[in-house]
Amino acid sequence: MEDEHELSGIKVLRLFPLSGVVFFPHSVLPLHIFEPRYREMTEDALDGDRLVTIVMVRPDAEDSTGESPEIEEFGCVGRIFKHERLPDGRFNILLVGLKRVRLGREVASQKAYRVAEGEIIDENEVAADARLETALVDDFRQYLEPIGGVEPELEAILSADLPLWVLVDILAHSLHMELTFKQELLAERDVIVRAEKIHSWLEAQIRAQRSPGPEPRGFPPPFSSN
Repeated sequence: MEDEHELSGIKVLRLFPLSGVVFFPHSVLPLHIFEPRYREMTEDALDGDRLVTIVMVRPDAEDSTGESPEIEEFGCVGRIFKHERLPDGRFNILLVGLKRVRLGREVASQKAYRVAEGEIIDENEVAADARLETALVDDFRQYLEPIGGVEPELEAILSADLPLWVLVDILAHSLHMELTFKQELLAERDVIVRAEKIHSWLEAQIRAQRSPGPEPRGFPPPFSSN
């Protein structure tokens, strides 16, 4: 099975377009697979490298009646690390995000699902920035404090000594941001830029919490059902 660190270059990828979902590396996405074409995709993945690429359907294409709605240019390739095969052929799977991918041309295939070439994007690793990392985690905790704080599982992750790019992607996946902003973060290759954008977003949300207005939405975000 191909190791995460060997996942590079141009690959032919199984596409799983989803509406309203932006998937990030280092995060986990639970999925319920029921459509026949995605059952086939899951079977093929389990028989091979276990890789599936999640890409968001463009918001302006969500009402499309076609079988192949327009999708975003950037997605995330993930690996099925746990699955449950149901008696009627459906699946419950857990997908862990591995790397960003920039999608290229779609490839003609006899498969029911879509397949495309994709450029796997490696992180440009940067030196640790303790000030920025501390500010991100502190603001994240402060933002969630009015709605019950950080759940223990996520708190354990935040307390670990994570590289900045891992921390940033976990926060981006967890937070209730506008989908267009999440997609912008997924497409951004510079981890410092991503970190600073999330930091600015959190600070703005904290300021808004201190002003009269509606309560922030619940946390964690709901799972996707597909």
